[in-house]
Amino acid sequence: MRLANFDPKSNLSLADRAKEAVAYVCGEVFFWVGFFLAVLGATYSIYVGVAVFLGWLLLFVLIVRREDMALRFAVEFLKSIAIIIALTLGMGFAVEIVVFALSDRDVSGAFGSGLAGIAGGILGLVIAVVIVLRRIADIED
Repeated sequence: MRLANFDPKSNLSLADRAKEAVAYVCGEVFFWVGFFLAVLGATYSIYVGVAVFLGWLLLFVLIVRREDMALRFAVEFLKSIAIIIALTLGMGFAVEIVVFALSDRDVSGAFGSGLAGIAGGILGLVIAVVIVLRRIADIED
């Protein structure tokens, strides 16, 4: 005699269980990062905390609205943030090092390399935003 199976999720394949686990982990990370950023913003100003909370709430609603693509959206969102941060910091640091190495390595060289680092960071930010916008356009097609 075989017992009745009242849990239909127990028949899921290993790939389906892995997808659910990844979605759960991404959801937990999304929640705690949003909570931490809202609290961090609120320590600076209550309005910044409320703005961060409303932004995270809007992003959550967007994810839930596209429920079948929530995991893909979260991964693409995190990739976009990583591209922006890495390209901005990388370009700024590389330009700063090159200008400082080519300068006289004195106070004016350090000041000039700092300005070059800022300019390189801004250029990297512009390039990163263009890359992210192209990725978003490719996803929608």
